[in-house]
Amino acid sequence: MITLRPATLFRSLSVVLLFGASPAQAAGEAGSGFYGSVFAGGNFANNAEFSGAIGGSPETVENEYDTGFVVGGALGKAWGNFGRAGLRTEVELSYRENDVDQIFFSGNGPDAEINVGGNSSSTSVFANVLVDLPLAGIPVTPFAGVGIGVAFTEQDFVYGPGVSVSDSDEVLTGQFIAGVSYAVSDRYALTLDGRYQRAFGVESRRLAPDGSLTGTIEDDLDTFSATLGLRMKF
Repeated sequence: MITLRPATLFRSLSVVLLFGASPAQAAGEAGSGFYGSVFAGGNFANNAEFSGAIGGSPETVENEYDTGFVVGGALGKAWGNFGRAGLRTEVELSYRENDVDQIFFSGNGPDAEINVGGNSSSTSVFANVLVDLPLAGIPVTPFAGVGIGVAFTEQDFVYGPGVSVSDSDEVLTGQFIAGVSYAVSDRYALTLDGRYQRAFGVESRRLAPDGSLTGTIEDDLDTFSATLGLRMKF
């Protein structure tokens, strides 16, 4: 289990990714390549099939989710063009949340559980590397990239007679990003992108209605986000 905290990781990655420049550039002079961005949009969580030993037997708790939301921001630096492509690195902080729609517990047969409620959420810190591919003569720039980081997950949902899955975890996470930006001025650009994220090996406790532990379950959590954003050069 990873024990890094968001604030510590964010500061460390910021130093590594953003301050490989001269003091004048770090002060934010024009043309330094530094930028900030914010984004928000819909978050679509894939079904999760948590599995483990519950009451001493192998069981699964399969979740289906409603459409949720994502919000986030990043601090980054553009390193210039290499041939036709431009290279950027950034540190991203983002939050995702989805309500639970249906739950299927293998120990109770194939039917959906009753009295379902709660949500799944994660706060993620990523180090991203992105490539821009400018199009000649128009202010639209496709981009794509990858990120790796830490997800601080929260599972908090109930079903049946008051059985709950309630826990937090810190796990390795990765993402793929693809989108386009539209330059509205020399400093500002609008962005539209899709982000696929996977948080690996998320563990949660399953609790009986009286609060006693009945088992620990685990699964990877996959989400796809469609976001609109704004990027500003410093």
